[in-house]
This record gives sequence, structure tokens and C-alpha cells, in this order.
Amino acid sequence: MANRRVALIILMVLLFYLPLSAVGNESSPAVEQFGHTFEEVVIADYTDALNEPRDLEFHPGKANELWVANRATDSITIVENVGMDNQTSQNRKDAYGNHFLEEVSSIAFGEYHPEFDWQWGSAQESRNTYDGQANPNNFMGPALWPSSLSHFAIENQNTGNGLLGSHIDMLHESPYGVGIAHDYDNVYWYNDGYYGELVRYDFQEDHDTGEHDHSDGVVRRYSDVQLTHSYGTPSHMVMDKSNGILYIADAGANRVVWVNTDDPTTTSTNIMDDASRLEPLAEYSRIGGVEWGILATGLNLPSGIALADGQLFVSENGNGKIVAYDLASDGKSAVQLDKIQTTATSIMGLELGPNGHLYYVDNGQDKAVRIDP
Repeated sequence: MANRRVALIILMVLLFYLPLSAVGNESSPAVEQFGHTFEEVVIADYTDALNEPRDLEFHPGKANELWVANRATDSITIVENVGMDNQTSQNRKDAYGNHFLEEVSSIAFGEYHPEFDWQWGSAQESRNTYDGQANPNNFMGPALWPSSLSHFAIENQNTGNGLLGSHIDMLHESPYGVGIAHDYDNVYWYNDGYYGELVRYDFQEDHDTGEHDHSDGVVRRYSDVQLTHSYGTPSHMVMDKSNGILYIADAGANRVVWVNTDDPTTTSTNIMDDASRLEPLAEYSRIGGVEWGILATGLNLPSGIALADGQLFVSENGNGKIVAYDLASDGKSAVQLDKIQTTATSIMGLELGPNGHLYYVDNGQDKAVRIDP
């Protein structure tokens, strides 16, 4: 008994004097991207021509190349060698951006093209006023662009040849576009703020730079998925291509919704005669019966959204926070893991970049920021 008592006293003394890490307080954080604490590193700002940045995306074919969408100037800032000593940036504005990129709210990289490099789509929160030069006519929707720097904002720039800049396609059934996500080929999902609906756009074959034949376009309105537009706050979207679940930050309703885009039980109705069709199309239809649901509620103007390894990240424009969720195996429900407070005054787009770090844009301070856990 005496020996046991001595052993117990020695153990207690050791526990008292050992550093905290030795008794298990250095467990892994619930969210690797947040860490136990974190630092915010400004990657780009107004000196890089950031002007009301709304979204950001890493180029899928070029390591450490970040594209930032600027609403105030209808332009794209391209940051090369992000975070490195040899980081550089350039700003590109297409001469016809006052329509094809007018008040850009969101961008999404898509498929690789042998001439145009990786293509990308854009959403415009506009009713088409050509930057205030005309009355709104609602002739607005997603645009398709080349990322090749020998094409983008280089070809057909006020040349008088009748071609409309460097865009390679556009469809026009959705004013006030506030979110876009790539699916496959030239298929993109679009958050239609004007009609408050989810829309699937298939550009099919691009019409080449500056052309204007949209007659092969396929547009499907998923009207069951009702979305709430909060003007000036993008409602970004992200697709889990492993299971077809689309996640939407529904800013005006302070929630995140999910949609099963692979649902085989939907119905289709031809709506070619609908007043919202503003151009010749190969198909214009309304899709009913799609499976969808609410993933999270009680958010404060959710805006940015990103997905990685079964975790979903959402930025709250109303308070500058980023919340992380652990998704269920079917992607249709989630548990909140953690939440962090950033220094952003108007946080919007989110992106996961090199080494799994989170990046966001601060529309209020004209910054792109990296979170270092």
C-alpha cells in the first residue's frame, strides 16, 4: 500500500510539472483551415486594381494563379505566383465588359479547351444598362470566356470588325445573376436573382470570340428551388461533382440550400413562349420535382462558399465570419464544426487554394486575403 501511495504522489507531481502539450491539450483542430488560431495575409489590394472584388478563383491549369472579379470596373485582376517573392499582378478589362461582364458578381472555371485554355463562366448582377448608359432591358445572363491570355481582353478590342470583344458565348434569360458553378462540359448552374430561381445553362458549342449566335443554347429553369436575392450581396454556389449535389449560399434567406442535380425523377415542361426568353434557343424548359433541401439556417447574409474533403465553408457578409460544416455522407445534411471571425468589413467570395488554405475577398476594403492557420 505504501509503495502504491508513493507511486501516486510521483505521478501527480509529474502531471503538475509537465507542459500542457504532454497531457493532450495539443489535439488537432476541428477545422484544419482555421487551426487553433490563424493569421490573415493580404495577397492583393487596391494597388493591384482590386475595386469592389466579389469573387476569386484559382486557375485550374496554372499553379498559384488567382483570378479576382472586380464589380466596380467590370474587370479581372490576375495574380501570378500568389504569396511568393516574385508575385506579380495584372488587370484586364474587355472593351465590351459593360455588357458581358457588367457588375460581375461571380466566376467559375470550367472545361479545358485546346485554343482557349481553361474556359470560365461569369455571373452579372445587372439588368443590362451598359454601365448606366441605357435603360435596363433584362438582356442579361451567364457569359463564357477564355482564360488564354492571348485571347482574353486581347481579341476584338474596339477594332471596328463587328465582333464583340473576347467573350466566347453568352445566354440572356437571367438578370441579376449572383452566383455561378460549373458542372461539366459547357454546363453551368446560375443563381437568377431577378426571377428568384435556380437555372441550368448549357452553352453547348462556343460561338468563338466576339460572335453572337446563341441558338444552340439549352436553358432549364428549376423553379421549385426558390432563392432570395439580396441586392449587392453575391450568393455563390459550389458543385460536389462526386455526387451531383449543388450548394447555394442563399443570402436573402440567410440559409444554405442543397440541390440534387442528378435527380432522375424530375419532369420537364416546354416554356419557349415564356416572356423571359429573349433570344432563339435550342431548348427552354421548366424542370419540376427536383430533390432539394435546406442545409443550414440562421446565417447572416451568407455569400461565399467553398468545398473540400467533406467540409463546406460559408462566409457571412453580415458579420465577417466564416463557418465550417461537416457534411453527411450523402451531402444532404451537415453539422457545424467551427466558426472564425475575420477582419473583413464585407466578406464575399471564398476559395480553397494551394496547401488547402482558405482565401476570401473583402469587398469593403478591396482586398484578397489568405488565412494561415
